[in-house]
Amino acid sequence: MDAFLFRSVNDLATKSDLLDTIGVFTAKYTVYILAVVMICLWFVKQNDFQFRQMLSVSVISCLISELVGKLIAGRIYYHRQPFAVWSNVHQLISKNLGNSFPSDHTIVFFSIMIIFFIYTKSKVRYLFPVLALIVGLSRIFVGVHYPVDVFVGASIGTIISIISYIYLFDSIMLNRFLKVIYKFENKIFKWSFISN
Repeated sequence: MDAFLFRSVNDLATKSDLLDTIGVFTAKYTVYILAVVMICLWFVKQNDFQFRQMLSVSVISCLISELVGKLIAGRIYYHRQPFAVWSNVHQLISKNLGNSFPSDHTIVFFSIMIIFFIYTKSKVRYLFPVLALIVGLSRIFVGVHYPVDVFVGASIGTIISIISYIYLFDSIMLNRFLKVIYKFENKIFKWSFISN
């Protein structure tokens, strides 16, 4: 099943220059764009305490998810990238050989996008998990991950983000941390601290 799903997605590569360009861009650069967007939102939404709570929880969720992926899942199971194991794989980006299980990019996007999905009340919320899924599929498309890598990465990111949101979003510890951050920023940027 893993091989069939991989071929179904990866065989779409090299059929269209436009699709290849989109796939490569999504697989390589969206994680950096996400980081820049979150940093910008941190400062743009500096007077929205709850939004900053959400951003903070998403970052914490991402870090925990990555640790679970690297230190637990990655040590339970090991396999090299598809291009290193199978023939006729369309590898569109360079990648160092190593354990491709689970997909780090998928973990990052699902751990953050699910937090955004839970927090957001408008219909735009449904775009967040779709974007995470597209990033995961792009990693298969460019030939550097198996579907199981993406599935497990998505599962880890989703589960950790839900738990993180439930227990951390309005926690005393997080609120105290954010207040300290506000005081520090106020000394630098001279803006007022607005609590919830």
